[in-house]
Amino acid sequence: MRAAEPVYYGGSMKKIIWALFQSETKFPEFDGYETYSFGIGGGTDHIHMDLSTPECIKELEKYPKPDVIFASPPCESWIVVSVGSIQKYSKEKGRNLHWKNKWEAFDFYPNAKRIRVNGVNTATTTGKIIQHFNPDLWAIENGNTSWIFDYIKDFTKLSGYKNKCNYYAYSFDVLKPTIIYSNLKLCLNKRKVDKLLRNVTDSGVGSKKLYKKKVAAGIKAIYNYKERSKVPPDLYRHILQQFELGGQPTLFPLEETA
Repeated sequence: MRAAEPVYYGGSMKKIIWALFQSETKFPEFDGYETYSFGIGGGTDHIHMDLSTPECIKELEKYPKPDVIFASPPCESWIVVSVGSIQKYSKEKGRNLHWKNKWEAFDFYPNAKRIRVNGVNTATTTGKIIQHFNPDLWAIENGNTSWIFDYIKDFTKLSGYKNKCNYYAYSFDVLKPTIIYSNLKLCLNKRKVDKLLRNVTDSGVGSKKLYKKKVAAGIKAIYNYKERSKVPPDLYRHILQQFELGGQPTLFPLEETA
């Protein structure tokens, strides 16, 4: 690993974290790290920057070089949607929100096209930022049905591990199965559901019987984008702990860890 460029605060040395697309909520603070958050969301604890174009790299060069990059790029154009929902995006039939086959686009409606173009641009820029600044640790977060990792690997040649986890294992009251795509093989937590949990949306709520139970218990889906954008601080902490212990950089692209 390359030698870190230290930042000194009152005589102490801190490593640098860049949190990309962290603009809806504040990134958690960790001892020994100084964080710079970037994005264009509605929050107030970030540096306003459009990360959908490679031109942002020149602007990023003005900030201390990162030892760690966390990225949570938009997932809307990468997730699998139900057959019943596809009509919102296109008259064509297909498996995915924006892709019929391997990166072959639908003839989609204008709004869906806008979402897809933004998804492609932010995914590509994420890969290029990581390659340009070459941090010791990088980790990209998206849902476990997201195709973004394969796209980044195919189009930016950024290879890593798919590390699986869920948010319930990190003190959130939602299951939200998630993949952390990283240059390090991580041992992340997955916890089985042992109570009624909130859903990120009404999609994927499971059986009608389970849905009725949640309604009866007053458990509502999470529609607020700010709430849906949150990543558990304990998950970030767990990743950093393994990084500090010297995780093994990947030799096998897109290897999945159970």
